[in-house]
Parts: sequence; C-alpha cells; structure tokens
Amino acid sequence: MTRAIKVTFLATAVLGLGLGGYFGYSEANEESSLLESTQYMVPTGMAAEFARVQFMRADGDHARQAVMLQIHLFEELEQADKTSREDGRLWLAYTRLAMIEEAAGRPDAEQSAVAQAKALYNRDRPRGQGLTYDELKDAVLRLDRAADNL
Repeated sequence: MTRAIKVTFLATAVLGLGLGGYFGYSEANEESSLLESTQYMVPTGMAAEFARVQFMRADGDHARQAVMLQIHLFEELEQADKTSREDGRLWLAYTRLAMIEEAAGRPDAEQSAVAQAKALYNRDRPRGQGLTYDELKDAVLRLDRAADNL
C-alpha cells in the first residue's frame, strides 16, 4: 500500500467520522426534541377525552370534576415545563366549565370561566378575532359532535 493511499484513506476516515458524528448528533437532537414535545401527549389527551365525555354524558357535578381535572393537569404541566403546550385545548375546557356553571346557575363562576376561555383563545390566536361566549360554546359543541363521529 502506497503512502498516498494511506493518507487518502486516513483523510477519508477522519472526514467520514467527523461528518457522521455531526449529522448523527443533529439527528439525535431533533429526535430528542420531538420526543420531549410529545411526552405529555398521552396523559393530556386522555384527560381531555375523559372531560369531554363526562361533559356530554355525566351529571353536572361529575362533568365539573372532570373538566377541573383537565384544567388543573394542563395548568400544572405548563407551570412545570414552560415548553409544554396544551395545543389550544385549555380554552375548550374553560368554555365547558362555563357551560356547566351556567347550567348550575352560578353566574359568577360562569363569567370567570368565560373570561379565562376568551383570554386563552386569544393567546393561542394573537392575530385572530376574539369570539363571543356563544361562539365559543358553538365551537365546543361542533368539536364534540365531530369527535363523537370519529
């Protein structure tokens, strides 16, 4: 084996290891970020679905408890991990809570939940137009009907 072949082989090996290490690290970093962003998907999805089903089928007290569980879980996750997002489902929960409080005849609690729902809806859509409470309720009912048809 000539010296030129050895130098070429060594340079190619170093270049290959360097590029492989760089691209491998980049790929692993992307995968890690993806896994980190999805680590809350199952628990929050289950809590949201449980709250949705309880809202549609349970009595007011059980529906309220399920929706409050969802709200507390999402808020705790946001406090614990600032990178976690609840994908716009928190305004849905607050709208459901407002509807439950409205049905129970608690106007103060209803207005508080409506204010939270509007604030969260506007936070998730900074350029969008704010919705009225009736529009928020309509959106929740449409989304719930669509979820039932899946």
